[in-house]
Amino acid sequence: MGKHLNIRLPQRLCLIFISNTNTINTNEINYYLDLMFRIAMSVLLVAVSQASYANQSSIEKVVVTGTRYAVLQSQSPVSVDVITAETIQTISHGTLASALNYIPGVVVTRSQKDGYTVQMQGFGSDHVLVLIDSQPFVSPTGSSVDLDQIGVLDIERIEVMRGAGSVLYGSSAMGGVINIITRKLRSDHLKLNYQAGSYSSNAIESADLTHLLQLDGSKNLKGWQSSLSLQASSDPGFDYEPDTVAQSAPSSDKYLVNLGLVKAFENDLSVSNKLRYFNDAKEKFRYSIPGQEQDIRYISDVEQWQWDLGLANGQNWEVKSRVLNHIETSGDTNALRDADISLAQLDGQINWQLGDINLVSGLTARLDKLNQTKQNITTGEIESYEVDDESAQSIQGFTQASWSLADHELVFGTQLQHDSDFGLQSASRLNSLFNFGNSSNADGFAEDGSWQLRLGLGQSYRVPTLKDRFYVFDHSNLGYMVLGNEDLIPEEALTANAELSYRLSNTIIFDIAVNQLSLRMNLHTSKADNFITTVVDAEASAASGLLISRYENIDGADLNGFDISAQFAMNKLDLQFSYSYISAKDDADEHLSDRPTHQLKGNLNWSLPYDMQSLLYVVYESGEYPSSSQVGVARDHWMTVNLSINQSINQHWDWRAGIDNIFDNHQDETAIAAGLLDVRPLSSRYIFAGISYTF
Repeated sequence: MGKHLNIRLPQRLCLIFISNTNTINTNEINYYLDLMFRIAMSVLLVAVSQASYANQSSIEKVVVTGTRYAVLQSQSPVSVDVITAETIQTISHGTLASALNYIPGVVVTRSQKDGYTVQMQGFGSDHVLVLIDSQPFVSPTGSSVDLDQIGVLDIERIEVMRGAGSVLYGSSAMGGVINIITRKLRSDHLKLNYQAGSYSSNAIESADLTHLLQLDGSKNLKGWQSSLSLQASSDPGFDYEPDTVAQSAPSSDKYLVNLGLVKAFENDLSVSNKLRYFNDAKEKFRYSIPGQEQDIRYISDVEQWQWDLGLANGQNWEVKSRVLNHIETSGDTNALRDADISLAQLDGQINWQLGDINLVSGLTARLDKLNQTKQNITTGEIESYEVDDESAQSIQGFTQASWSLADHELVFGTQLQHDSDFGLQSASRLNSLFNFGNSSNADGFAEDGSWQLRLGLGQSYRVPTLKDRFYVFDHSNLGYMVLGNEDLIPEEALTANAELSYRLSNTIIFDIAVNQLSLRMNLHTSKADNFITTVVDAEASAASGLLISRYENIDGADLNGFDISAQFAMNKLDLQFSYSYISAKDDADEHLSDRPTHQLKGNLNWSLPYDMQSLLYVVYESGEYPSSSQVGVARDHWMTVNLSINQSINQHWDWRAGIDNIFDNHQDETAIAAGLLDVRPLSSRYIFAGISYTF
């Protein structure tokens, strides 16, 4: 029965797709996906009630995002998902967007500027805080980070905390926190990686290939651990209609450099110095102007520098600083805009133990700056957008206490932030972890056969950024503009969540040896006030012929939903399923747009002969509602199926190959141009192969 469940159904699903490549039978697909999910859930519930279990033997992950100090993942009072470096390298193509789509409940979308952003628990990209080593990343004066600008070479793991995070991380952590943990001390090594790919059915030219080259090395120099990561990629883009001038996806050239120098001393003191450089140049043909020889192109050229300094004494205390400068030129070739964004931040944190109480406190000082100008290529003049040297300063402090009560834990934290423009903001939270059944063993791991219940109630806030208030998103070339609003006020939210989880290891079910069974359900509800969103300015739009939107505070929003995830791992097979539901409405009971109601994710990891590993990965989303600017719905659901295979030949050589979006499911540009909602992504079938050599 187990073999039929885990192998035959995915094969049957693939046959359905293959036989309907041109016209996919959505009802039949939904039926089989639903059937797979229901059977997996049933197997898990039967196992919970009937199976015996052995002692846990797996090594548990350590996380820091939910508490600001190191703790075993199963003993964190705040639920944290983890993506390891190995998984990241398997499912990504050099940047973070593909990797985050692996996490249940995380929605990754392609932005209008051809970048990638993320949503969690119904909160949009402006309300999900992306950090590197617990400090903010781009865009520093805004909250919506382009995931395609974050390389994966230097990442040790990614930690994802869903729900209110303002107590520990301040503004913008309303929907959750994505914390990218980079590698610290490493052994000496040098690895070279090359990958090539093709957008098979939508290539602009048949000979066009994507290229990805990575070099990753580390060397101990007189007690100082030095590291170097280099990444260069080129992408020709793709086009659904090659006979027209307009291009669907832009060509791009990316360069990423990471330099690191770390020294660990005998007294548990460590010093770190890291430098990051990023450059991304994009180009997309837009249209022709009669009588002119050159076609109009949309271009975007981003250059970013980041410098981090850190001093730490183990888990006792640390001081970190970050300076970041982001320079961007974008727009049509006949009218470009320049934006110069900078950030400086200084963090200090101290931990101490008082009996069964663990205290952690921190202080952060931050400075943001923004300058924006517009170039008129025809006249050669620079036109000011009146965003000249705008700046904001803030200082924030937090304290959190954790009480260990037998096998349970209680956490209370609070934060105060003073902003130069908005005064005092505050947030508090209360979290608890309850272990039922067997408690933790001598090594601190959660025993098999025990249930864990996590409860949380927390406040969060987002102070309007310089971009929200002053920035002019002038994309007239793309048919729209988004204008800042100086009258915005801070957003606030109250979030409650409850998570029940169960894990079982090393057992026998239906004569099948099972390494791990796990089941998790998370319920969440949020009430947001003064919610910031974009509202169409009908009068300005009619006058200009463009879609003009402005940032506005709406009265509030209610965000409710749940996530269910299950894992069934055997010796050579690992099945994971997740289902997420979200209801997002404003105070007028109208659905918020750009948020899928249903999301289903499934992946099958299969160990093949000769040390080969295969991964079949499926994402399905549906139930998205149109915005006020859209006149109807063309497609409110979509699905993508991805397959990859990798093999370690020996200690030096590795290879991998695969296909993303096997059935080339993508949006209809004609429907988009007609003002209809088509939730399918701007994507293409992508075939790739790569090889790595470790010296």
